[in-house]
Amino acid sequence: MEPSYPPPPSSRRRLPSSEHSFFEDLFTDLEVRVEWLGQVLDSVPDRDSTALARLHEYAKALGDLGKALHKLHTHTSDRSLYVLFALECPLAAYLSRLYAWCEEISDDFERLAVGLRKGEPVWTVFSERMVNVSFAHFDELAAAIRKDVMNMRAGMPPTDREKLFDAHLDEVLWATEWLHMSLARPPG
Repeated sequence: MEPSYPPPPSSRRRLPSSEHSFFEDLFTDLEVRVEWLGQVLDSVPDRDSTALARLHEYAKALGDLGKALHKLHTHTSDRSLYVLFALECPLAAYLSRLYAWCEEISDDFERLAVGLRKGEPVWTVFSERMVNVSFAHFDELAAAIRKDVMNMRAGMPPTDREKLFDAHLDEVLWATEWLHMSLARPPG
């Protein structure tokens, strides 16, 4: 029987976060999880190519979300946008929930991959109801972010930096939606 090693503990369990490092720590956790998931998937022999292909799609969508988050996090050092990243603001609520959700689903992906590696039957389709509930929750959080951004701008046209932030935020929102759609896709 092959040993199954758990991924490294999240940085939230290793180090206390400060407001300054909060998003950095969460992003690092996601990067480690995506890399770990890739290694687990690579260890699966090609016994059930449909299920393995589906898991690779999920991992790719999760990785794409990570790339979008990286771009968004480049704005945390911008003094004019920093207020949006304050821990009590809607963007922080969205990102906190998003990282927690990514941790939950990456654990699910890993369990599925380990089952495939062991030759156990696995089901790679997530409950449509649960995916829809999750998507609706993120949609509500995104609406609060947009309202917060509009309030911050107070009717002024966005600067070039703010336009870039908007594009990066839209990329995160789209990648989150795409991951939900990937999970809800029927088999076949």
